[in-house]
Amino acid sequence: MSKTKDDNGNGGSRWFRELDEPRKWEDFYRRRWQYDKSVRTSHSVNCSGSCSWEVFVKNGMITWELQKTDWPQINDETPNYEPRGCQRGISASWYPYSPVRPKYPYVRAVLLDFWRAERAAGKDPIAAWGAIVENPERSKAYRNARGKAGWRRTTWDEATEIIAAAKIYTIKEHGADHLASFSPIPAMSMVSFLSGHRLSNLLGGTMLSFYEWYHDLPHVMPMIWGDQTDVHESADWYQSAYWIVMGSNLPMTRTADAHFASEHKYNGGKLVNLSPDYSDVTKFADLWVPVRPGTDTAFILSCIHVILQEFHVNRRSEYFHSYVAQYTNLPFLVILDQEGDHFASGRFLRASDVAAYADEELADWKLPCFDKEGELRLPGGTLGFRWEEKNTGRWNLKNEDAVTAQPFDPLLTLMDGEFEEVIVEYADFTHTFNVEFGTTALRGEKARKSLRGVPSRVLTKKDGTKVRVATAYDLLLASFGVNRGLSGSGYPKDYDDASEAYTPAWQEQETGVDRNLAIRVAREWADTAEKTKGKCLFITGSGILHWYHGGSLTYRSEAVMGILTGCQGRNGGGFAHYVGTEKIRNMAAIGTIGNAADWGNVGRQMNSTSYFYFHTDQWRYDGMSLDPLWAPRAKEMPARANHAADMNAVAVRNGWLPFFPQFDERNPTDVMQDARKAGCESLDDVKKWVAQQFKERKLKFALPNIDAPKNHPKVLWIYRGNLIGTSMRGHELNLKHMLGTHNNVLGGETRAKDMVNEIDWTENAPLGKLDLIYNVNLRMDSSANYSDIVLPTAHWYEKFDLTCTDLHSFLHPFTPAHDPAYESKHDWEAFRLIAEKISELAKVHLPDPIEDLVMTALSTDTPDEMAQPMGELRDWWKGESEPIPGKTFPNVSVVTRDYTKVHDMYTTLGPAVTKPNGYGAKGIKGDLAEAYEQMKESYLVGEKQGRPNMETAAKVCEVILRISPESDGELSYQIFKNLEKRCGVPLAHIVEPERETAYHYPDLISQPRRALTSPHWSAIETKGRTYSPWTLNIEALKPFHTLTGRQEIYYDHRMFRELGEDFPVYKPPVDMVSIGDVAQKDIKMKGAKLFRFITPHQKWGIHSMFGDSWQMQNMFRGGPTVWINDDDARDINVKDNDWVEIFNENGIQVARAVVSHTVPRDMSIVYHQTERHVNVPFSSLARERGVSDLRGGNNNATTRIMMNPATMVGGYANWTYWLNYQGTSPSERDCVVLIRKKPMETRGRKVIYQESQLNVGA
Repeated sequence: MSKTKDDNGNGGSRWFRELDEPRKWEDFYRRRWQYDKSVRTSHSVNCSGSCSWEVFVKNGMITWELQKTDWPQINDETPNYEPRGCQRGISASWYPYSPVRPKYPYVRAVLLDFWRAERAAGKDPIAAWGAIVENPERSKAYRNARGKAGWRRTTWDEATEIIAAAKIYTIKEHGADHLASFSPIPAMSMVSFLSGHRLSNLLGGTMLSFYEWYHDLPHVMPMIWGDQTDVHESADWYQSAYWIVMGSNLPMTRTADAHFASEHKYNGGKLVNLSPDYSDVTKFADLWVPVRPGTDTAFILSCIHVILQEFHVNRRSEYFHSYVAQYTNLPFLVILDQEGDHFASGRFLRASDVAAYADEELADWKLPCFDKEGELRLPGGTLGFRWEEKNTGRWNLKNEDAVTAQPFDPLLTLMDGEFEEVIVEYADFTHTFNVEFGTTALRGEKARKSLRGVPSRVLTKKDGTKVRVATAYDLLLASFGVNRGLSGSGYPKDYDDASEAYTPAWQEQETGVDRNLAIRVAREWADTAEKTKGKCLFITGSGILHWYHGGSLTYRSEAVMGILTGCQGRNGGGFAHYVGTEKIRNMAAIGTIGNAADWGNVGRQMNSTSYFYFHTDQWRYDGMSLDPLWAPRAKEMPARANHAADMNAVAVRNGWLPFFPQFDERNPTDVMQDARKAGCESLDDVKKWVAQQFKERKLKFALPNIDAPKNHPKVLWIYRGNLIGTSMRGHELNLKHMLGTHNNVLGGETRAKDMVNEIDWTENAPLGKLDLIYNVNLRMDSSANYSDIVLPTAHWYEKFDLTCTDLHSFLHPFTPAHDPAYESKHDWEAFRLIAEKISELAKVHLPDPIEDLVMTALSTDTPDEMAQPMGELRDWWKGESEPIPGKTFPNVSVVTRDYTKVHDMYTTLGPAVTKPNGYGAKGIKGDLAEAYEQMKESYLVGEKQGRPNMETAAKVCEVILRISPESDGELSYQIFKNLEKRCGVPLAHIVEPERETAYHYPDLISQPRRALTSPHWSAIETKGRTYSPWTLNIEALKPFHTLTGRQEIYYDHRMFRELGEDFPVYKPPVDMVSIGDVAQKDIKMKGAKLFRFITPHQKWGIHSMFGDSWQMQNMFRGGPTVWINDDDARDINVKDNDWVEIFNENGIQVARAVVSHTVPRDMSIVYHQTERHVNVPFSSLARERGVSDLRGGNNNATTRIMMNPATMVGGYANWTYWLNYQGTSPSERDCVVLIRKKPMETRGRKVIYQESQLNVGA
């Protein structure tokens, strides 16, 4: 280009300049982002993200990570999953080389000294361990050292020898049921999860649950739909037209999926947010409903009242009406029980009650209904049709009579024909606890009765007696006070009548929300659902679930509102519950390998909430009577138990819930030897003998004598989770009683003394029960710091593994950026070494196979669901029935264990899966005979000892994919073909196009692969369709796994009827002040104020993970904080960033105050949670009270376990136990605390962190 004059007339180019500037900065930048290789991997954290990341390696070290952006597109209309990640995940590369990472095996020094001394004295490992734990002074010394540093580096060989010795000693002296393993969330890293639990089940130890223990189990899902959890992938949200978000703070805790909220809005959708505080999701909302904490149920029930009145009665929506008639249990007939001059709802009418159907196989489990002409019909699909053997093929949701095959339309309301009105009693719990905590009289008030007219008819039973019945639908309308011109003093006059539940005016009193807002939301929801055929969606989570009544009642109200408006089983509609990375899509594979079912093992599985409630002695601190929970009509159940501990004991002996250890001060192998000596040859002989021994009180359960030393758990291993830290409700009580170390419990140990009848009371509770705790961990969190041995595990960027989630429908891998650093090992390898050491020591100490007597709870998705007919309890202990294993009593099994073969069994896939119907999940079975042989020939698996090889984590990854119908189309097809025989409707055609699809581990490394439609899940997931639960049931007519085969709105078990929870009801939050968790003397403390204590998930960490990284600490204050309202802060003279003490009788926490007007008055928020090794000072109150731990506790210091009896029902249809499926939850959101400004030490200038400063100028 020729030079021209510039604008100022000077010579030179107008477009070019010659510069002399250094460019070395570019080389610096290039070097920073240069890398030698990259790998695809993920994060093993319980966040629900399951994000795919690219990790970059330079000079052999991990340098940085970025989100992978190659998620397959589901269809052309739905936005892609990319971007997928968060600020926490992108800081994960800090951990591999961080100071909090254990780099070598460590043993507590005081324990290691004892061990080495005994070994040096010539004792073999088992004798050496016995010499330590049998010495009270030695046991106390190393237990008291827990949580106090004093670590010493050791070798893998020595550490695994101690662990193996402790286990073999325990098996010989006490029984394998005194061993326990804990690890959460298989989906976040499947192989790692399997490792420790597979070992536990091969040994006969207790595999502890995580799902209901985290209070993440949505109890209503097994209760309503008969499945543990099934929810929408987040891409399906985009299909929805109307959202109600409750207890789920999407941008903060569902960060990777929050973009769908924006896209939903751009797609024309509406978002309503129910939340007491101005949470992050409120920024997306079109409408914010600021309910009082814990009263969300009242708002939703008032919405249902409006929907039923306006869309079911005043104008009948044909879409809603036909949906409810076919897909719910509301057409079925309920027997009305006489209660004086009125009636109460009873059990469902059964085929066995009616002469026309009494000869049907399993007639107690088949339910008749009326057709529209008022004639009795017997529809298929109910539980009896699932398990019948003579005339199979009728387990489906066709609207036809299963006996005659004639089509019919079920009758919902008797008001459409002839009827007779009767008065029915309902329970009103509004006044049982005051919403203003601290104002309830005594320990709560009893519920009041409300009388309402219901249409009914009289039928003649097969024995000639008369019975009065009503449809469940008519009873539902009356329970909600819907006006249909019927009589009864309990019907409200109109929406403005606040005297009766569940009007909009009534909810206003409870929630503080204007009644017109409830009416508006109800109309908008129902109108949208009717026009879109069900595209309205609840997005909900732990902010709701973690309340005492959250899982059983608040969630239930949401689910029922969706069902009554035809939203369940529709893309973009229904009930979407999210907590963590809960969904393990490869359920059959994980259940089989983890439970060692491939070896025919019967595993000991237990709900952790009950386990820790009793073994940490929290039952002694539970001052809650069940009186406020019972309906006025309740007679039988309150007489059996009026405290949670008693009800749990009743549940265990009747097979509803498991409990371990099993026998009172007896080793199960010794009991089994006694059975053989008594002449028992067959399994039936053993069952009868055991039942008789219990009947004669020669054998007893361990639970009633829980504090006897021989009934204590002895060895516990923890991995992949922070059990002792952020997941241990009643943290300080656990430190005191189970661990036997320093704690800051302030009092309350005798609260339950005069309330409990089924559990033996000892005046001096044990202080330390566990002989050994060991932890396999990648950081020194609370679980590591309170353990006796810590084994270093591989970081997520150093391992082979698999992951998935409920929030997307893909399977994808972990692959190592480099080998495990330092002396760390993959979890699978760590437990393989322990298994190897156990087999080695067993050749001397347990050389011969032994028989282990295993007692387990009645199991769901098996014929055990029919163990206890009619929903009635007949307690054999009280002489009301005979103890019959598998019926009125737990199941009894005999397992032969060869401990010399544990390592061989751990590292190969056992042959039991090749038997006919020897493999599957949820009662839907097939076999793996063909796949078994193929794996032995595969270069990705190979053969070992004639079986598929599982020696390494990479091989286990491939095995999981090969035996999962979600990743193998042919396997899915074959199991669907088996299911068709039971259902009598076509199903296999759904996966016919994908029969030749089979994912291998290298395929996933290349790119995530979408899971296939599976017989073990409820969605039709064909190509181009987003995952939405129950679509398989609604569209293909495959029944739900429930009593009626339909969605259960009415619960007819006696427990629910006497709890007043046969239909959805409102029960207010528990007033923890009234039941003694806050001492009256402390309430009067100057400068202290009562607060509701809420612990939601945080923005700067995933539980306690990431909260100790420097990146996340620098993002927000770097330590424990508590959010309080600015007016509350002024009341207690607290300014922003002041140190405060949070306390009640259960413990003390110290934190900095975050003062914000976004938080409502009388509510405190401690986000869940930074660890105790991050900026936690000593507590002034702890010093004042003289407790043994002077440092502030964590977010669980002030909580304790509270168990709801509604979650203990078992042995009945879909209310039957399985691990992580049913069972009690700890319920910490009702907690109430006192907060005061923390007095400053060192002459009032600052807080104290070092023990050396404790006595300086206090």
